[in-house]
Amino acid sequence: MSTSSEPQFRAGFIGQGPHEAADFAVGAPITGSLQPLSIATPADAGFTSTSQPTRPQLRVCVLGSGSGGNSTVIMLGERGMLIDAGFGPRTTRHRLLSARVPLDAIEAICVTHFDRDHFRPTWISTMLQQRIRLLVHAWHEDELYHVPGGTRLIDAGLVTIIGSDGCEPLPGISATCIRLPHDHKGTTAFHLESEFGSIGFATDLGCVPPALIERFIGVDLLAIECNYDPEMQRRSSRPLSLKRRIMGKAGHLSNRQAFEAVRQIVDRSPPGQPQKIVLLHRSRQCNCPHLVQSVFDEDPRIGPYVIQTDQRRRTPWITVTPGARPMKQLGLF
Repeated sequence: MSTSSEPQFRAGFIGQGPHEAADFAVGAPITGSLQPLSIATPADAGFTSTSQPTRPQLRVCVLGSGSGGNSTVIMLGERGMLIDAGFGPRTTRHRLLSARVPLDAIEAICVTHFDRDHFRPTWISTMLQQRIRLLVHAWHEDELYHVPGGTRLIDAGLVTIIGSDGCEPLPGISATCIRLPHDHKGTTAFHLESEFGSIGFATDLGCVPPALIERFIGVDLLAIECNYDPEMQRRSSRPLSLKRRIMGKAGHLSNRQAFEAVRQIVDRSPPGQPQKIVLLHRSRQCNCPHLVQSVFDEDPRIGPYVIQTDQRRRTPWITVTPGARPMKQLGLF
């Protein structure tokens, strides 16, 4: 758990304005400290402006990530989708408004799996009212029938079952999936592609399959789980059975495992890719920001471009652009 005594981490949450955390573009070096968020008013939440470029931007904001809930919003222009809905609609609306996005901009929710910290059944009524589509891979289809209210979404025609050909969660964004080992059913990783940039997203995995490394080579933004520090896990008061599950091959990734996966992707990608590395699902009990950063700082191609997420507040917006970050930022000039 983060406390005021913990060191601040470099690429975290940076408050610069009265209404929202600072935004930054992929590839820009970030410095700053953790700041509380203020909430934009509904009027502020409208994001149509005469100063906006006509070309839509691909933007990412992790609304929160951890054992208490996980949700990430991805916007292409003014159309939005979520990866996971592990906070209820009220909390999600609150965090979206702090990012100047109204809830009715969300058109689809892609679910990695149906654990309660990744999909809350309280979303069902809101999804029915606002006609928000649910996209789930075929290997999780049977679980939807056990989600309270899940059949109502099916009956309303709001469920898309993702097959081997992938899907289109938003117009202009295509998604393909990779199956990951986690507990009994596993989870779904997403590779999102558009002409405006690409995203690799993987959370809740006990080990990294070669297929994930292969699929995420060259992505512009990489989001991957970085859950626990092994020593803190071993020393914790958690039951031994829980420790074994978390540290097993169908559990969660340690800091070192996440770092090695990122390094493999960086090694096989064009110079400067991925441009940002977003670390998900950090344990509040068995991890801390400075331990995470110390591991990723071992590689100068990686450490300066890490963004750590938090359970209790959102990240700044990250604008994704296709192509490598400027070579100057790699220390080559």
